[in-house]
Amino acid sequence: MSDLRTEFRNTAFADDDFRQVLGEIEEMDAEAETIMASARGKVQGIRKRQKNRKKIAKSELGIPGDVLNAVLKQRKLETQLKRISEEVADELIELYEDCSGQFSLFASADGEAPAETAAQAAARQRKAEIAAVSEREQAEGAAALDELSGDKVH
Repeated sequence: MSDLRTEFRNTAFADDDFRQVLGEIEEMDAEAETIMASARGKVQGIRKRQKNRKKIAKSELGIPGDVLNAVLKQRKLETQLKRISEEVADELIELYEDCSGQFSLFASADGEAPAETAAQAAARQRKAEIAAVSEREQAEGAAALDELSGDKVH
């Protein structure tokens, strides 16, 4: 029954309008693909420079490739942990710091949690940033109050 309804339904749009919209969207797709192709080319250039730099690091500086790659991956993960901590509401950052240590996947050989996980370090850093902003805002507020109260005295 629904097939019959759509078969007899009058369209409220003109065919030319529909064709125009399709054409515009397809042009945008083509433009986006051109931009993406250009970006892929630029990224390939960067990746090639990275690969060459890693070869130089290994051959001239004696840095083992596996170690360099592992540290690069670790730093990428630490950056992700920092971003995660930035998503936590300011008033919950201390709780997140505690939980990220308590529920860490990594424990020491004796079964104890590590002194500080990377997530805890990121949360601690975020907490320090929040405290610095709060202190600065309080100092600015105090200065503004001093200025206002100084104006009233004169």
